[in-house]
Amino acid sequence: MKNKTKTYVLLIAVLSIWGIIGYRIITTINPSKPKIENQYFDVAFNPKNNTKVDTFSIQTVNRDPFLGTLLVSNKTRISKKNTSKVKVNWIPVTYHGSISKQDAKNKVFIISIDGKQYPMKVGQTVNEVRLIRGYTNAVLVSYKGERKAIKKT
Repeated sequence: MKNKTKTYVLLIAVLSIWGIIGYRIITTINPSKPKIENQYFDVAFNPKNNTKVDTFSIQTVNRDPFLGTLLVSNKTRISKKNTSKVKVNWIPVTYHGSISKQDAKNKVFIISIDGKQYPMKVGQTVNEVRLIRGYTNAVLVSYKGERKAIKKT
């Protein structure tokens, strides 16, 4: 008989625990809605008209806010001299491409000057034509002080 009483007591305990869990689940799914009382206010909105005009003035700042030094305006400017540029007659220059190793940063550019092909590096001069910069699709060359970008043909 002792086993049957323990079983009945445990059965009642298990059912009561599952009953509490079921009740909490049902109450969270279907909560009761609280009553909300409407409050009516009999207040009208009447804004005030502000007729004062705020005046201000902007002054120049003579101090650098980051360095803390005074700014000095250079009123005396040097005018640029009007130099007439002489039109330079370019010799025929064409760009054919570049050659480089996989790991190397230095490229060798193939450039035709007066119909002859020359391998040139940046900064090299051939027949007064100096290679200033080189890219995969164009190069920048200088001839008698005048610069020109030449696209790949």
